[in-house]
Amino acid sequence: MRRVSIAEIMTHTGLSRATVDRVLNRRGRVHHRTRELVEDTLKRLRAGSPDVPQLQPKADLVLRVGQGMMEQMRAAWDRAGASGTFHDMYQAKEAELVATIRSLGANTANALIITAKNTDRIADALREARRRGKRVIAILSDLAQDARDCFVGIDNRAAGRTAAFLVGRTLGDRPARVGVVLGDLAFRCHEDREIGFRTGLRANFPKVVIAGEALGEDNPALTRDAIARLLRDQPEIEAIYNVGGGNAGLVEALRRGGRRRGILLVGHEVNKVTIPLMTDGWMDYAIAADVDLILHEALRIAAGEGADGRRESTLLDFSVYTRFNLPVAAAADPGDAFPALASRGNAHG
Repeated sequence: MRRVSIAEIMTHTGLSRATVDRVLNRRGRVHHRTRELVEDTLKRLRAGSPDVPQLQPKADLVLRVGQGMMEQMRAAWDRAGASGTFHDMYQAKEAELVATIRSLGANTANALIITAKNTDRIADALREARRRGKRVIAILSDLAQDARDCFVGIDNRAAGRTAAFLVGRTLGDRPARVGVVLGDLAFRCHEDREIGFRTGLRANFPKVVIAGEALGEDNPALTRDAIARLLRDQPEIEAIYNVGGGNAGLVEALRRGGRRRGILLVGHEVNKVTIPLMTDGWMDYAIAADVDLILHEALRIAAGEGADGRRESTLLDFSVYTRFNLPVAAAADPGDAFPALASRGNAHG
């Protein structure tokens, strides 16, 4: 039985140091798959087993996400050690994404892991890639079922309902008006979160009414201007739920409008953008998932270790954060954020 370092476990699992540390030291809650992977790898390494599984799949990663999530994913990608290319498509136009998908689709040896809008042109390009034999895994935001082999992420409608619960319980049983920030409903995750939020309020907090929407495109400047217009038109708004990115712009609009104490803010992700907003008291709640685990599951499927039915989804846990339970590792290095309190069990469908 030899000593095994955290670095060795990271190499063989593709997980972050913080995640491995949480499993080994029983800190907080960890997804059962993550715990099983770390414990099995540790056991094999201690025994000197020559067949310790090492995650080195061939895959290309294409991301059209916000800046905070982009940095988290890049760090997770670097830790995973996958063979392939990382494509930062922040604020890319549809034509750029379609061209990238078609270019990568020619190499069927590499799987395609992608976060993108669910538009007809993008879906057609992905269908073409799949017809050539390329495996397509959607992460974070789902796509048309025949445009991908699998989806890996959270139950976004449940996340929206969780946001509705946080808003409704915090505001109390009284009439109140709230706003919603939309990135772009062409992202299935944004659409599902908004649907979950609306249905959650309607079912459990009928006195809380959505008074207006702001379209931010996950862009800080666009979000700032959209929120400024929303607050000008609906000054009585008491809470805002942001289904996507652009949180820095949202807070800038609140700051300029002198609304520091007057509005409850619920958003997504724990990263370099949102952590300062939470510690400074601007964002009250953040709903987030383990980015390392999402990417690890996608890479596992890319390597052919998961079922490949076109209707399969792998739904992972997500967590609810306040400034009082931010992960220690995330506060020190926001690119290494991970969840601490699971707000929903895992599900598979």
